[in-house]
Amino acid sequence: MSTARVLAAAAREVRRTLRGARTPGVAELRDTGWEVTQLIGELTDLAALPAEHTAHHSADPGRLRLPDGAPGTAGLAHACRELAALRRALRTAHAAAREYYTALSHLGPAP
Repeated sequence: MSTARVLAAAAREVRRTLRGARTPGVAELRDTGWEVTQLIGELTDLAALPAEHTAHHSADPGRLRLPDGAPGTAGLAHACRELAALRRALRTAHAAAREYYTALSHLGPAP
């Protein structure tokens, strides 16, 4: 099973857990926040892999062609920009997930 499929299955499991019939307590929300933080961190690392491979193709863009035989440099450049945007979004999401987890870590039930 590919890494992406394992991560997708983990995300579905977290979603099912959160959609339970009862409202989770703060400790459960914190634990889920930690899991989400870890998941996004793994996705961030996963997105770095295609960046390395795409960079390899960028070194010699003349070897890439569109189906009609035209140069593929514009498509490669577009893919690189989109991958960079994805990586920025994942870093932002990871930071937000960490903040969510940290904020919940300071909370507990009222006496």
